[in-house]
Amino acid sequence: MRFIYSIVVFGLLAASCGGKKTDLQSKKAELEKLKSEIAKLQAQARKLEQEIAVLEPSKAKGKPVETEELKTAEFSSYLSIEGKADAEQSTIATAQVPGTVTAVLVQAGDAVSAGQALAYLDNTALRQSRVQIEQQLTFANTLFEKQKRLWQQGVGTEVQYLSAKNQKEAMEKNLATLDAQLAMYTIKSPISGTVESVDLKIGQAAAPGFPLFKVVNLSNLKVVADVAETFSGKINFGDAVKVQFDDINKEVDSKISFASKVIDPLNRTFKIEIRLGGIEGAKPNMLAKLKIIDYTTPAAISVPTNAISKTDKESFVMVMTEENGKKVAKRKVVVTGHTGETRTEITSGLAAGDKVIVTGFQELNDGQEISETINP
Repeated sequence: MRFIYSIVVFGLLAASCGGKKTDLQSKKAELEKLKSEIAKLQAQARKLEQEIAVLEPSKAKGKPVETEELKTAEFSSYLSIEGKADAEQSTIATAQVPGTVTAVLVQAGDAVSAGQALAYLDNTALRQSRVQIEQQLTFANTLFEKQKRLWQQGVGTEVQYLSAKNQKEAMEKNLATLDAQLAMYTIKSPISGTVESVDLKIGQAAAPGFPLFKVVNLSNLKVVADVAETFSGKINFGDAVKVQFDDINKEVDSKISFASKVIDPLNRTFKIEIRLGGIEGAKPNMLAKLKIIDYTTPAAISVPTNAISKTDKESFVMVMTEENGKKVAKRKVVVTGHTGETRTEITSGLAAGDKVIVTGFQELNDGQEISETINP
């Protein structure tokens, strides 16, 4: 400031010495003008100093930190496990008898119901046999009706009546058996769902046991996962679980519907299942993240896990306190409980209302002066 003032005064003297002499009133007016300009420059300089102090942390009073005021709240910890989606009902449709495909009635993507015909096999020989049996049944039925009327009128013997009845019933059973055989030449859907794949064509030979159609019911999905043996005592039937599908950005709350009691001797894991129902966008074999709640308490003090520092003997956090009107950092030893996804339960050492330093606590000394920014 003095430098600026000197420049202006020097300019005034130079002007007064180098120019023509003026009267006293003009000199005073010129001086007042220069003083006004100096006042404006001083105000601008003060403003710049304030702005520089804000932009330069080193100019701030104390090391800047970010704090979080602790509150009592519900706390849960999770076991994180990866699983995959699977259809509760997923099956293949195959032929019951060998034959040649004469018609394919559906294509991939079609919705089908349980028992719906998917394809037909050649059944020409059986249909011809059925025509013959139908004719024989018609004759046997006519003969039986006549013999029955005669028997009711007392004509003929009981043996003749029973023989006609037996022949008619035998033809009916033969026809029913043939119809059952004919039904086997129709490939049907075992479940209701969507046709996922079709692996046959007209004229192709089909045989029992070979998968020809795949049908999936996406209205009943489940997630399956193999869990390490070390978690066998922490995961049980009915435990709450959050199922997260990152690919479709969806999270579902559910419960474990099955937890195996047997450890696989090959990979030392046990299987769990979570039934979900229908989830839009989810597909079989889609990866899912499982967060199984293994601990929860309705009221707890917790801090961000990365705010906890550890030594060989203890764990501690840095908190903000006030001493002699100054904000200073204090080291507090804590006892930790369960650890959640991002926070850790504190069972001793902190209380509601304490302000824990969550950013900038590194390299802080006990009693060091700080400046505070509150974490919302």
